[in-house]
This record gives sequence, C-alpha cells and structure tokens, in this order.
Amino acid sequence: MFLERSTWPHVEEYLSRRDLVVLGFGSTENHGRHNPLGTDWMAPQRILELLDERRPDVLVGPTLKLGSADHFIDYPGTLSLGDELLYQVAKRICSQLRHYGVRHFVFVNGHGGNAKSLTRVGYELNDAGCQVALVNWWKLAGQLDPKWGGGHGGAQETSANLWIDPSAVDLDAVAPMDLVDDGGDALKTLGFDSVEFEGLTPTLLRRARRYASNGWIGPDDPSEASAEWGRDMLTAMADWLADFVDAFAESPLPDPIER
Repeated sequence: MFLERSTWPHVEEYLSRRDLVVLGFGSTENHGRHNPLGTDWMAPQRILELLDERRPDVLVGPTLKLGSADHFIDYPGTLSLGDELLYQVAKRICSQLRHYGVRHFVFVNGHGGNAKSLTRVGYELNDAGCQVALVNWWKLAGQLDPKWGGGHGGAQETSANLWIDPSAVDLDAVAPMDLVDDGGDALKTLGFDSVEFEGLTPTLLRRARRYASNGWIGPDDPSEASAEWGRDMLTAMADWLADFVDAFAESPLPDPIER
C-alpha cells in the first residue's frame, strides 16, 4: 500500500488498524562511470515494490532520493543534503507520521552515508515510545548469501541496476577500480578513506575523487555483474523483509524517556 498512491481516507483507515510504516532512503551520487547516479534509491525502491506485492496491507512511504553524500560531491551530478539537513528532513517526515499514529518505523536504506542521520532520528523516535528498524539492504544481502556482498558501485549494485533498469547501466564504461595512493607510496589506499600502513588501517580524511579515479570501490568487480544476480538478490531481500516486517510489527513499544 503505497502512501502516495492512496487517498487520505484509505491511509486513515489503515492507521486505525496498524501503526507500521516502511520508508525508503537513498541518495543521488556517483557510482562509477558505468552506474546511474540514482543507484542508491533505485534498489530500495525496487525492494519496496516487491514488498508491496508480498504484503499489500503494509503502508510504504515515498523513497527519499537525496541523502548525505558530501564524500562524492566532486563527481558531477552528485546531490547531497548533508548529515544535518537529511536528519531534519527524516525527522520531519517521521514526526508527521507519528502524529498520524505510526509507532513502528522500518527504514530501508540504500546508502551508507545516511546511517548517521537515520540513527539519530531513530534514537529520538525510540525515546518517544516508538520502535525503529534500520535495514541497510546491501549489508543484509551479503548476509543472506556471501557471494552477494559488495562495495560501492561494484558487481552487487551493478547487478541490481541491470535487473531494475538495464538501460541506465553503461557496461562499456566499466573500468578498473584504479585506486590512487594519494597519501604517498608508503600508504596504500584501500578505499573509503582507509589506507594500509604496517598491517593497520588508519583513515585519511579526504573526498573520494582524490583516490577513486573511476568512482567505484570494490572489492566486487562490476565486470562480473549480471541481471540474474540482481533479480535473485533483490527478490530474496524482499522475501526476508516481508517476514521481518511481520515480526517487527509485533515488537512491544518502549516506555517514553524524557531527556
């Protein structure tokens, strides 16, 4: 039951029976030369469409297509709200839903950079007497099947895109990861700020384009992606999510805490 495709009386009737909503969160940002900028919202949106097929009596809110992606702003087309504005937007959405009676929130997230803001909102909702679950789909997919695990713009996400919208993927543009050791020869770049030095992995704080010349960060190689992988992975995620929502809906509500 998609909120934006429902009338307000239908939503009112639903909330007289249930207090659960599922919300998608994504981003519009670089995912390599070969993937669309919308990768991080396309996968959550597809998972929610599959969830709706399995649980049509679960309220699904609009997927937020912008997130916190300051790390990637040097790649043209990346649009970032940043941590604070994403927090404010997510808080506003959830506050309104709570006003209508929602007490169980499921956040289906497609971008790691959103986690900080969504966690902050979740803690505040929990303090107010709600239950909140954060589902980072790409991490859980790797738990469902280790061969589905992936990084940023690699085979995992490329496979998802090949199933969702193959016309949006430019496989001819796939290039080697080609990470740059921008901290010097002694500091090997591992990706997402990490470098290796004498067996340990400290962090160098810089934006991604300084070291990710092609924009994707493995270890999964996008040249190994397939639509079949994407179909099997996202379908399995939707199956799991449907069962999780059933169980989560029965989670007891916590006592509110004044802070």
